[in-house]
Amino acid sequence: MQLLDELSMIYTTCVMFYATFSHKRSAEGALLVFALAVFIATFITAYYYHIKDPLFHQNAFALLTVVVFVRSLYGMEASLRPSRQAKRRVEVGRADANTATEQARVDQRDRNIIKTMYQMIPVGLGSIAFGFLIWNLDNAFCPTLRQWRRAVGLPWGILLEGHGWW
Repeated sequence: MQLLDELSMIYTTCVMFYATFSHKRSAEGALLVFALAVFIATFITAYYYHIKDPLFHQNAFALLTVVVFVRSLYGMEASLRPSRQAKRRVEVGRADANTATEQARVDQRDRNIIKTMYQMIPVGLGSIAFGFLIWNLDNAFCPTLRQWRRAVGLPWGILLEGHGWW
């Protein structure tokens, strides 16, 4: 049962892996990314089932999450940063159809979006780190927490379900 609970985290991250890496790709490219995501999920499932070591799961999950996070940051920068957009327009040889005023407005909007995104990142990372801490504490002190949950009973025992909160 624990295996199924933990593998859902891997599968969800593989879906995000697919969404992040297949964005703006051709149908063939997206199919290749899909095949890679399925391979990663299958490999992690089979290997984890074979060795049954939670440390492998934690490391695989952390690595996948970091890869998705870094790729998401790159995608945000590449698509929103005004200096990168201007460079891309020059590389493609596309004349700028926007007036200077309109382009300045769009650039300022994009800078504001990037600023907001970078303000949101610590909140997201902090909540993930806090959940990861709770999950690991739950794993380390599981027998004690189980006793406390039984002693407290429902509905308050649910508050001691660290893995569920993660």
